[in-house]
Amino acid sequence: MLFNKDGTTGSLELKALIGFIYKSINFDNLKSYVGFAERDIKKIIGTEVFQVAQDHYDSENYQLAEADEDHPEYAVLDELVSKIQYPVAVHAYRKYVPSSDLTHSDKGRQIFVSEQEKPAFEWQIEKDNENLLRLANEATDMLLEFLDFHMDDEVTTVPEDETDPPADPPVEPEAAVTTTLIPWKTSGAFLASRELFINTVDEFQKIFMIGGSRLTFLSLLPIMRRVQDNELKSCFTAEKYAELIAEIEDDDVSEENAIILDKARQPLALLTLSVAAKRLTSEIMPDGIFSNMTTSVVKSKMPSSKIDRNEVSSLLEKDGLRELRKLQDHLAKLAATAAGESIEPIDFTERIDVTEKFVRL
Repeated sequence: MLFNKDGTTGSLELKALIGFIYKSINFDNLKSYVGFAERDIKKIIGTEVFQVAQDHYDSENYQLAEADEDHPEYAVLDELVSKIQYPVAVHAYRKYVPSSDLTHSDKGRQIFVSEQEKPAFEWQIEKDNENLLRLANEATDMLLEFLDFHMDDEVTTVPEDETDPPADPPVEPEAAVTTTLIPWKTSGAFLASRELFINTVDEFQKIFMIGGSRLTFLSLLPIMRRVQDNELKSCFTAEKYAELIAEIEDDDVSEENAIILDKARQPLALLTLSVAAKRLTSEIMPDGIFSNMTTSVVKSKMPSSKIDRNEVSSLLEKDGLRELRKLQDHLAKLAATAAGESIEPIDFTERIDVTEKFVRL
């Protein structure tokens, strides 16, 4: 667990991360919820990345009083721990606080009321829940941005001389081993996006704004993969498709393929959003399928009606199919040019005879 180092600092760590809670909150009451939240974060960043943070947190190198000039990576790992702790803490508190609002006694569930304190109104609780969720999601975005920024960081270590007595001469510098500091670039979550024509938030936002949210982007990945496999892959030969994916993974896209990818990203994003418009406002639970909605006595956002969502989805689909046809036309021109042929536009007005009732195109 990435909290409560040495079994004494849990409540202080929570208070430092979530400033508006009381220091008197007993960390032991939240331990189970922290476990739930850590499981959710591992699904997003991968168990390997989380384990790096856990190993550093458990080590003597965590939050050294003075910076170690020989190990600048310790400061990066300290920040990694902090970036993971914050969304975990907020998610854990979100799961804990609804039941802690009530007193669970041998007489059942009760509420505490005094002259100085009284329970919050339901709309206040809903607003607070909404804000906690927004904070957790934004903190997760910051964590992902941190991982992207440091994914190429490396650390060099020299194997210790374990011979007894020590070898003479000592281990040469050539024996040093260089490894990746944080294994984000090789994690399943990161590699999954590299198989797509759109693999960054910035690329997606050139077509449609999603608020710069990496978390939203990750939620769209399964839909995007299906759209790419079902709608776009058939536009290319097997060789060309493999070439594009290889260049994306190597981050070395040729000028010609950059134009192709630019045209392919348009329908990919729009058709993905067309599907998402229908699905993302619904939630499947063990006891049924529900539409996410919050009602209150104050101004708030509500999900669009089914008719509105279907209309938006239909418009996005039409735009996406239009861009898909442009991609197909571009690929057809490239194929014709490679074969030494040319495609000339046809003027259909030349086939129209004003004396005839009908026209054959």
